[in-house]
Amino acid sequence: MGRTGAVIPAAGVSYHGDAFRPLLPFEDTTVARHLVSLLKREGVDPIVVVTGYRAAELEEHLAQTGVLFLRNEAYETTKMFDSVRMGIRTIAGACDRILVIPADMPAIQPQTIHQILRIGSQIVRTVYGGKPGHPVLLRTDIALQLCGYEGERGLRGAMESSGIDITDLTVDDKGVSWDIDSQEEYQKMIHWNFRRGNGYPIRPDIHVRLTAGEVFFERETAGLLESVERTGSIQEACLQMDLSYSKGRAMIRKVEKQLGCRILERWAGGSGGGGAHLTQEGKNLLRGYRAMQEQVQNDSIRAFSECFAEGMKHS
Repeated sequence: MGRTGAVIPAAGVSYHGDAFRPLLPFEDTTVARHLVSLLKREGVDPIVVVTGYRAAELEEHLAQTGVLFLRNEAYETTKMFDSVRMGIRTIAGACDRILVIPADMPAIQPQTIHQILRIGSQIVRTVYGGKPGHPVLLRTDIALQLCGYEGERGLRGAMESSGIDITDLTVDDKGVSWDIDSQEEYQKMIHWNFRRGNGYPIRPDIHVRLTAGEVFFERETAGLLESVERTGSIQEACLQMDLSYSKGRAMIRKVEKQLGCRILERWAGGSGGGGAHLTQEGKNLLRGYRAMQEQVQNDSIRAFSECFAEGMKHS
């Protein structure tokens, strides 16, 4: 059936507020390295990864894997199909067929790749539960033809409007329709992958604590301040966090002593029964803590990916 290459579109911005999807831990490596390894084990070559968001970081991470890189500089204003087109046109002269598989779909099983590569049709797409998924396998001349599609429905629209017969490969593989579109979906995926016997990914769990001789602000303190701001009451916030009222007040006093300013404005009595809310200093403290916490966690995941880039299993 000739040589089969692959296009991995990885240019898009990750879901808001979370780590970069291709570098998230998966099995004993990362999402990106896992996908590349999956394809290489089946003899797929060349493999082009179309980068955009955090391109240099991803390219450095995959530098020793033998893949090609292509940058979609307009990733913020283009769609995934634009990256797919770029990849297809780049490797079309080097292969007879092209697999298309997004960079955030690491749960695809090896046997699915093996199955699709054995089919010689012009267009093959995987289907799970009656719904089309990835990877998609295209004969190279057909892939180039589909690149001319200008509609709004991406690769699927290009295939379905082409008039070319599509061979649907129905597989018992949830991974063909499961991408990482949120932190919640990522957590579901790795738990599911663990249950099917493919290993549980190790990842760093970093907690930021602020000290001034002793620890005075940490995750529990931040949660208390957020709860006070949400409920308007120290007592109610303590109840929601299963803290004693005396402990909650002591935590707040400790922070105010170290900072030398009030982080809560309190009032007592009146028709509303009293209450509390964050002062501007309290809001600044909480905002800075959460921003630092997110940055440290993301940096720790990048450090993990670099330090454990080759995995931990002995091959």
